[in-house]
Amino acid sequence: MTLNLIAYVKTEKACQSDTLALLPAIESVEERELGAKVVSADSLYGSDDNIEAAKSKGVEVVAPTMGAGKSKPVTLADFEFSDDGHVVSCPKGNKPEKSDVNDDRFIQGFCPVTCAGCPFVNDCPVKAGKKYYYLRYTQKEQRPARRRQYEQTDEFKDRYRRRAGSKATMSELDRRTGVKHLRVRGFKAVRYCAALKAVGINLFRAAAVRRATDFCLQA
Repeated sequence: MTLNLIAYVKTEKACQSDTLALLPAIESVEERELGAKVVSADSLYGSDDNIEAAKSKGVEVVAPTMGAGKSKPVTLADFEFSDDGHVVSCPKGNKPEKSDVNDDRFIQGFCPVTCAGCPFVNDCPVKAGKKYYYLRYTQKEQRPARRRQYEQTDEFKDRYRRRAGSKATMSELDRRTGVKHLRVRGFKAVRYCAALKAVGINLFRAAAVRRATDFCLQA
């Protein structure tokens, strides 16, 4: 039987964005040598800044990409990329005739004749230029696009579905302790009570594992 404990509790005001809560949580558990290598979270925590900051600390964040993934019929996520960040082909399978990188900006040039006759030309991020139809994007624009591609794979879906288990923890915290209906006022008191209730859940869980372990040893 595995012992799963609440390792971090942070009470914030409703006006504060959850987007900024991920890195302090990672840093806190890391300082106490409880840090995980993989963190599952919802899209509010899945910004590119969060993903990159967590990666710099050796932590992989498994979360859906923030923002509208399909605001247009054709987006950068519909293109196929190589490992080094260049486009291999467009959604219609056409390969670029020119590939270049200017600082952090990728520039891909497609055949103007082919692009002009494409039925998606008006909806495509590729735009007409003097010699080619150009697709320009930065590393920061490319990373969310590639993440959206990964989110369509069975591997991501299998990894992310395990996040449902964390919902059970929040449900238990509310059901057993009433953390959503505290009988105190004032932010300081609320924060104190929420932390104590999380400790209570950890004690319940530790006791359950201890009982199960003792039972196995006796058997």
